[in-house]
Amino acid sequence: MEDVVRKSMRIVTYLDDRHRPGPGAIIGDDVVDLHSGNGPASVLDLITMPDWEQRVAKLCIDGPRCPLDSVTLTAPIPHPPTFFAIGLNAKDHRREVNLRWLLREPRLIRLGAGYLLAHPRPKIPYFFTKATSAIVGPVDPIVLPPNATKVDWEGELVAVVGTTLFEASAEEAGAGIAGYTITNDVSIRDMQFDNPTATNLAKSYPSHGPLGPAIVPATELDLESCELRTYLNGELRQRGRIGDLILSPAEIVSKLSTFVRLQPGDHIACGTFAGIGWAAGRMLRAGDRIRVEVDGIGHIDNPVISYPGTRR
Repeated sequence: MEDVVRKSMRIVTYLDDRHRPGPGAIIGDDVVDLHSGNGPASVLDLITMPDWEQRVAKLCIDGPRCPLDSVTLTAPIPHPPTFFAIGLNAKDHRREVNLRWLLREPRLIRLGAGYLLAHPRPKIPYFFTKATSAIVGPVDPIVLPPNATKVDWEGELVAVVGTTLFEASAEEAGAGIAGYTITNDVSIRDMQFDNPTATNLAKSYPSHGPLGPAIVPATELDLESCELRTYLNGELRQRGRIGDLILSPAEIVSKLSTFVRLQPGDHIACGTFAGIGWAAGRMLRAGDRIRVEVDGIGHIDNPVISYPGTRR
């Protein structure tokens, strides 16, 4: 029975009838309360426990349940220690960032030329952080800033760190990933094009980091075969196989751990695929819906709204 539960395990944070967040596990059409009795107080507490998957499997056998459609899911870990990301980690996305793309924004040509002259062959991957205050839940609205007209989407897989990692090998990093979830790395291109060195600011606006719907244990997700897809108003915009990323999640975590000491709960977005809005000349507008799904995890599906007081 425990093995069956583990193979279908998806870990969530949900709000109870008093709007208090608590850890749960989705089993079929139900959410099992993992906090009852002597259970963990949060998903972050849970993933730091030794043999946490076995513990969840046992809790799911007799734990109290409620229908999934009767609860509200938040981000699985609403307040991770740090939200990291890597840019340009898919070959097809690199190809779409081409000269034709750059000609639409002449400032990028000047800035890009200067960067290439100063750093012709950088050895450090394009890492950056998103403010954790950007995080919202899997169905919460994405808010368009009042002074931005170029707000873009980037569907990505997220690795969730389960243990402290520093100078970890790829093998150690892979073993240190507790599980995976989904994000949309919403990006304000107006700001990014004005100053590409401020990537973290361009990606940290409140609501621009939807996460969820669940964390799937790393041991239960086939990274080689699972696929990510992004839909804008039901139209497929991005499609890519996680196994085709330039750096695998374990390699990303390993390289990042050479610069910072990663902590349990840290989130690391693993890079987006071709099909972003800027390359197609179509940005997010109020009234849109943007959905990102990954096989084996589920999907996030966020409406896009104007900033309160604006009519865009």
